[in-house]
Amino acid sequence: MTNTTKWDSEHSKFWSRFLFWLWIYTLLVILWGAWVRISHSGDGCGDHWPLCGGEFIPDFTEKKTWVEYSHRMMSGLYGLIVIFVFFKLRGHFSTAVRRLNALLLIFMTSEALLGALLVKGQLVTVNDSISRLFVMSLHQINSFMLTGVTFLLYVVLKQKFEKIRLQQPILLVLFIALPLTGAIASLSTTLFPSISLWQGILQDFSSDTHLFVKLRVLHPLIASIISVTFIVWCFHKNLSRLALEFLFAFAIGVVTLLTLSPIPLKLAHLFIAHALWGRLLHTLVNLPDSSKR
Repeated sequence: MTNTTKWDSEHSKFWSRFLFWLWIYTLLVILWGAWVRISHSGDGCGDHWPLCGGEFIPDFTEKKTWVEYSHRMMSGLYGLIVIFVFFKLRGHFSTAVRRLNALLLIFMTSEALLGALLVKGQLVTVNDSISRLFVMSLHQINSFMLTGVTFLLYVVLKQKFEKIRLQQPILLVLFIALPLTGAIASLSTTLFPSISLWQGILQDFSSDTHLFVKLRVLHPLIASIISVTFIVWCFHKNLSRLALEFLFAFAIGVVTLLTLSPIPLKLAHLFIAHALWGRLLHTLVNLPDSSKR
């Protein structure tokens, strides 16, 4: 059984900063992964994994190869860092740190396996199968679990929590509906881009369009309902700053929709969603009655 020992303030401060920057790096890896999908570079290494084209260092004659390969290098480095963190923090005296540390390793592993499944199953580039939508949706949810756990680990180290309890967990379930439907919308706009907003609306309700196109209307609809719900809840709890952040995120989503999802806005929208997820988790562990001992 691992011995647990108290950490001095400097030690905890170092690791809280380390976890914050790991969270930032995690977001960069996820954003680059989104660029792999948007640029149709998912088959840049063929269906080989973890090698690229069957080689450790592939031929970079095609742009999509270096796009996919660089993502794998970033992901590989990320995995090594998480393993390093796991062994460094597994003996921490705080129950919250030990549990989140274990979850971080679990979600990192599942993230890698889901990425491998997309590649090995050739569920990339122009593949428009239900299998791709299912695996990609799991990948999206897992990535939010990953950034959420990383951010919570940063919070509990910074605030020296020995135990935590997330208040009102139903709010977390509501929030996860956003990236889940967002995965459908982003895949649809990547595979079936619209040339105008009006054409896109007509496609959404046409009987002969692809299922992905018909389903993409779920994201703006659900995002509108959930955003209003969160904004009202925030003002009720006197969390005006968080309410404004939800309003800003919603506004970015609206602009992204109206401008037919240009790449910079797609990436900004994804980044803001993960940042807002972290802010929500931070808020819920700090609500009154949350266990901090």
